[in-house]
Amino acid sequence: MNISRLEKHRSQRKVDRDVSRFWVLGLLFSLLILGVEFFVTIPEQAEWLPELEMSLFSASFTFLAFYLLGLTFVFSRQEEAGRVNHHVIIYAWLGAILFHLFLMITSFSNQHIYKAAIILFLGPFFLTVFHFITYLSALREARREAAKATAASRERIAYQLILEGSRVYEEIKRLRAEFPEVEQMLRANGFYPRMERFILEMQQYLHAEQFTQKDIELLEGHYLFLENLFVLIKQLPEVRESRWYAHRRDDRTTFSE
Repeated sequence: MNISRLEKHRSQRKVDRDVSRFWVLGLLFSLLILGVEFFVTIPEQAEWLPELEMSLFSASFTFLAFYLLGLTFVFSRQEEAGRVNHHVIIYAWLGAILFHLFLMITSFSNQHIYKAAIILFLGPFFLTVFHFITYLSALREARREAAKATAASRERIAYQLILEGSRVYEEIKRLRAEFPEVEQMLRANGFYPRMERFILEMQQYLHAEQFTQKDIELLEGHYLFLENLFVLIKQLPEVRESRWYAHRRDDRTTFSE
């Protein structure tokens, strides 16, 4: 299947945006790691270290639960889960939870281990944030593309209805000028003012910049009125008889030749 240049450009632009977000979040994460390592001092015998580990453990477990709920919501709506492998993020959260649990049941007092615990919490957190940012961006882009496609489809349908309605109107005008019975029928039944008003309203939509579903329904209703009126006119005796004689004359001419 051939891919157009436009589709290639859009896909490349999406990839560039995702790569830019990844590098920005990666830079922020690296700065946080450096900040934790060089500017944060954790006392080795502090009494609040077990509470810190308990908080990190609870936060990791909570974020993993919310992440799994988010994935369930995404899959239930049959949408893409994003451009990040969600299994990697789940394993990262599980690894962080196991590490925090290990520190809680042991008696390590090295500050570098506790700094590693903080970093192991921030790593999956940044991956989770990056995942949902890319997912929401992709979802917003898909909705924008769907809206553009819907608008283009409505525009195409509207112009087709206007074109077909104008053709039917011109044919009715021709029959009205050729057969007095058509003029009488249009005037007697009040079809003439409605026909003129409907075709005028349809042609006014040629200057519209966008079409709503209500506009399409209105144009379709006007076209169906003109089409049904044209069918009714063709059933008039004078019009039907003239067509039958014209067809018989054509047959005689073909036979004589």
